[in-house]
Amino acid sequence: MPFDNLHQPIPVATQVKPLAYRRDIDGLRAVAVLSVVLYHAGIGAVPGGFVGVDIFFVISGYLISTIIFHDLETGKFSLGRFYERRIRRIQPALVVMALLTAGLCAVAFVPMDFKLFAQSVGATVLFSSNIYFYLKSGYFDPLAETKPLLHTWSLAVEEQYYLLFPLLALLLWRHARRHLAGVLAALALASFAFSVWQARAAPTAAFYLPFDRVWELLAGALLASGAVPPARSAALRTLLGCVGLAAMLAAVFLFSPHDVFPGERALLPCLGAALLIHAGQGGSAGANALLSTRPMVFTGRISYSLYLWHWPLIVVAQYVLLRKLRGWEVPLYLALAYVLAWASWKWIEQPWRDAKLIALSRSRIFGVTAGVTAAGIAFAVGIHVMDGMPGRFSPEAQQYAAVAFDTNPMRSRCDSPSRQRLAAGDACTIGAPDAPLSFALLGDSFGDALAAGVDQAARDAGKRGLLLTHSGCFPLAGVRQSDNHSCDGVADATLKLLARHPEIGNVVIAARWTSALLGTRFGQFAQDGWFLRDDETRQTGYAENRQVFQRGMLRTLHALEGRRITVLAYIPEQRYDVPRAMALQRTFGWPRSVELARDEHERRQRDLREAFRRLAQVSPAAFEVIDVGAAMCGDKSCAVARDGVLMYADDNHLSRSGAILMKPLWRRAIAPVIEGGQ
Repeated sequence: MPFDNLHQPIPVATQVKPLAYRRDIDGLRAVAVLSVVLYHAGIGAVPGGFVGVDIFFVISGYLISTIIFHDLETGKFSLGRFYERRIRRIQPALVVMALLTAGLCAVAFVPMDFKLFAQSVGATVLFSSNIYFYLKSGYFDPLAETKPLLHTWSLAVEEQYYLLFPLLALLLWRHARRHLAGVLAALALASFAFSVWQARAAPTAAFYLPFDRVWELLAGALLASGAVPPARSAALRTLLGCVGLAAMLAAVFLFSPHDVFPGERALLPCLGAALLIHAGQGGSAGANALLSTRPMVFTGRISYSLYLWHWPLIVVAQYVLLRKLRGWEVPLYLALAYVLAWASWKWIEQPWRDAKLIALSRSRIFGVTAGVTAAGIAFAVGIHVMDGMPGRFSPEAQQYAAVAFDTNPMRSRCDSPSRQRLAAGDACTIGAPDAPLSFALLGDSFGDALAAGVDQAARDAGKRGLLLTHSGCFPLAGVRQSDNHSCDGVADATLKLLARHPEIGNVVIAARWTSALLGTRFGQFAQDGWFLRDDETRQTGYAENRQVFQRGMLRTLHALEGRRITVLAYIPEQRYDVPRAMALQRTFGWPRSVELARDEHERRQRDLREAFRRLAQVSPAAFEVIDVGAAMCGDKSCAVARDGVLMYADDNHLSRSGAILMKPLWRRAIAPVIEGGQ
């Protein structure tokens, strides 16, 4: 993050003149950090608050480049001095935050989550957490709300940038000073173009990996280089500042987490930040004066610590509560985050930045850094080897927590085959190995979760089938998902593969139908905005989802006409991540009840039942719906365990053991009624 209170940039062709500290840049930091904090606190008014990180990147590029260009101009530049300042600025508060967070996680986190937390500590001390979290961003990996160090990805991006940028600046300054701005601009344009492409082709990579964000830092560096002529009139500076502030606020208030990002959308907040920085070079007026007020400056000064503390604080709180914050908990959380940030700034950041108060030589600073890095890696390796220290919990709690690993063993090999694999007819089979193909299991992650149980049912019945599941992708022909472009065309490719297998007489389809229909995710960390579209869609939304769902189902059913079609539906979605909740209940007595009330289950499924009733009236192909919930729920609740078996691996997917326990139900779907009634 950008946290050096520095001077204005010096145009590369001019004499260096030290200038005064700029209060408005601290105010700009406040806008950035408050956007992020309020967004993570669940404040609905700031759906685009995540752009605060992009604003920080521009500020950081400007301020750190100012240091480098200033020192190069005066002949004082030293890589050792540069990295010493970075270490003093970044590491002390980061280390204290990580230590205290580790203590909290050691108490509350179940072994799997503590193991993953420890791994993230190792990645954080190596400033590679962006790469780690990118590699851990698969569909079935834990949600962001269980990763206390997830926010350090942005620190990693910056530090990776500053491993190379000073060297580039030094080389250009010595050998091609006149081309400095041109080279920086060319790199920024290349990075921006790559970001626009990758935000669609591989959105997770575009979010976490550095080259997609380099242009944002380089935008600040270009300002620091003096490449942009100064605004000489107060009226022009006021206009630029107001336009810049309006652009940033428009992104904060109007963007959505479901938008394609970063890509071209990141231009709005980044150019807004650049305009504000540029407008303030000639003095504070208009928006820059507003940013220079005392509350904004105070928040800006503690912004690094506030950024560090806000995320682990909310993650641990929500982990223990097993839900998002609500009501009075939100202002309490914000107040606590401010107090921790102020304390961290006053007693950790400030002393370490003053080389007179903590008078360590540069070699000692680097030695301490090496020691901290080694300790972080040792912690990560140790906790990994000890499997998350399960001995912190009772044997019963350990058994419950371990069910999170009880998932489909075929997942890594069989789930989500590419469209190229599908076109080549390359798909896994399940059931009796020597039997002819007679059925197919289609679906998203719900279908994948059932695969082990369907496999066992098929073996018992002497049947063999194709396994065609794609986690995160609804099996709806001609439908595109706004939050997952990798699903585009997958359902159609699957149906084309099936068309080449007329011998397959039974098709079973299982999916998270409620999310497709309603556009929401139910469970421990509910989500909304899961919008669908097809070629008839003009405007996405919750009402349109219902129409797209019906059209997609009709296209799917039409493509399967002539086969026996069975839809597995109404699988109970639980309120809590079941293994974690059961382990915490046995340890702390909370939550008092884990099971979902039957009434709540029925409310969630009500509209889906009506949608399937309407489909049965208009569908060109007959289909049967098997009510999985009816087999899993009692009169009062939908149980999370049966016969000593925990039925769920998280808050909605059946565990492998749970799916196998339900195999009599799956046999009804894969074998003709005359064979499958036992």
